[in-house]
Amino acid sequence: MNTNTPPPLDSQSAAPSVQARSGWKQKLLIVSCVFFGVTGVGAASAAWWYQYNLNTPSFKPVQLSLAEQKEVAEKIAALENEPEPSDPAKTIILNEREINGYLEQQGFGETVKVNINKSGLGATILAPVDESVPLFGGRTLRLKVAFNTQLNEDKRFALSLADVSVSGISLPNAWLGNIKGLNLLDGESNGEIAGLRAFAAGVKSLNMRNGEMRLVLND
Repeated sequence: MNTNTPPPLDSQSAAPSVQARSGWKQKLLIVSCVFFGVTGVGAASAAWWYQYNLNTPSFKPVQLSLAEQKEVAEKIAALENEPEPSDPAKTIILNEREINGYLEQQGFGETVKVNINKSGLGATILAPVDESVPLFGGRTLRLKVAFNTQLNEDKRFALSLADVSVSGISLPNAWLGNIKGLNLLDGESNGEIAGLRAFAAGVKSLNMRNGEMRLVLND
């Protein structure tokens, strides 16, 4: 004879109810953790973006030694003057440290920083905004400009704008007059660009690599 007594009906119905409530609480806990995690990451990212792009401290200027200053001055003089065909200064190597040190000597060490990579030249500029400008007034914006430098199919030095970004946001090409990718040394231009074109005509070869630029001048 079976003496097992089935459990009361209310106990059987209570078990699924407890499990359902437990599962609901687990889901709520998971959703809450995800929400607060995403919110925390977003807040941290926003704080980093604000500090990096709108509350930017000045660059630490590059201080060249006296020997480095003399060497850079000789290289700049070689670029500004036409060397003799046998002059070893026809091959000129400039690195980031020398360029940024030269900018410091010209009074731009805290606001402009140049970098060199395989594709070309880049510059980061810290630009203070006038107090009267809405939203960004009194802040310092971080501007980045990237140029592609290469020899074109005619073996002539070509300089083209690769990108311009403001506070980490790349500006559309249309806002820049659709000049991205165009050789800035082609066509008619004002005196300053014309002078740069004359300099470019004297470049025989150009080699860019991380942190260094090698120029060989024409005879």
